[in-house]
Amino acid sequence: MRQARPDRLPLTTTIAFGLVVICAFGSWLYGYGVLLEPIRVDTGWSESVLSSAYGIGMLAVGLGTVTAGRVVDTVGPRPVFVVSAAGVIAGTALVVTAHTPLAFGAGAVLTQGFVGTAGYYTVVHATIARRVPADRTRAITVNTMWGAFASPVFLPLLGFVAQAWGWRPAMVLSGVLVTGSFLFGAAVSPSGSGVSRGEAGTLRAALAESIRDETMRRLLYVAVCSGVASSVLFLYQVPAMVSAGLVLGLASALAGLRGLFQLLGRLPLPWLVNRYGARQVFQVGLALVGASSLLLLVSGNVVVAVAFAVVAGASVGASSTLESIYSAQVVQVRLIGLFLGLYSMIWGLGSAVGPVIAGFVTEATGTRLPVFVGIAIIGVLGALFIPRDPGRTDP
Repeated sequence: MRQARPDRLPLTTTIAFGLVVICAFGSWLYGYGVLLEPIRVDTGWSESVLSSAYGIGMLAVGLGTVTAGRVVDTVGPRPVFVVSAAGVIAGTALVVTAHTPLAFGAGAVLTQGFVGTAGYYTVVHATIARRVPADRTRAITVNTMWGAFASPVFLPLLGFVAQAWGWRPAMVLSGVLVTGSFLFGAAVSPSGSGVSRGEAGTLRAALAESIRDETMRRLLYVAVCSGVASSVLFLYQVPAMVSAGLVLGLASALAGLRGLFQLLGRLPLPWLVNRYGARQVFQVGLALVGASSLLLLVSGNVVVAVAFAVVAGASVGASSTLESIYSAQVVQVRLIGLFLGLYSMIWGLGSAVGPVIAGFVTEATGTRLPVFVGIAIIGVLGALFIPRDPGRTDP
């Protein structure tokens, strides 16, 4: 029997899903970069080791979200939140007790894998698209507005805790907050998916359809480019500012403002999409994500650092929101959970490759210039891959 679908997402679900994305994005996708230097100084482990752990963790996220998206399509989101909460507890315990690079890397990959599987938009946006299909654009946009507070909340918080007590207590705090948000998300989530397994189709058939379809295939190319550009930008925004001459506290605060400035890209989205078309706004936003990294090269100047926060924040805000909205616009709702999971997996592949290569290139050249130029180019390529909506007349 189908569950009744409300016209608007319930307030408690809006709040719970908002807290999920704040804690998930803030703790690992953004917050890990704040802890990168404190971990390196305390342990003596190389930057390439730490950046590789981050990159492999993003790969784990991608693999996990395909399964999670399928679970949302067939069973519902509740089991994903519960299992991921348990995984975060186990992974965090391993990270904070690690005294070797191998133990730390295993814990980091495990923790980030579960944090991202349940918290990096796939599960909440697929649930929203299924539960309130007529209101999904507004509801998804609202959820990403909550996500904009991940950086301004977590980056200064983790920077302060790391300076006062060390990186291990900061990791404990992250794990506790993420686990609590996941359990809250599980408590307010629907008990089922709202469709039968027959409607969702077999996993093999759904994957094959996603890969054969030209529109969905081009979106997966976009995911690779977006993953590379975004993950390197998030990982190096604080270290690059510190290397350019800013103190860690100020760099963390400005990187946090970058997250807050994501609202600049999200609040006007309905007007921008109506005026210029979703595809064109998506293209501009993704291209600017890559190009904004060039400002980090001279971010020792506070004015330039603030400009980076504004440009990168607005472009990330617009492009990351349109990834879900545009996918929900061009992909059939019966496949939306699986496709968003597949998109996240490919995004995770890009996110895994980007930081690993960036770490080795930085160590080999002694500068981050080649890295930032590279992701600027990749951002533009991703924008060019964005497909036209075959059902609309966007420019």
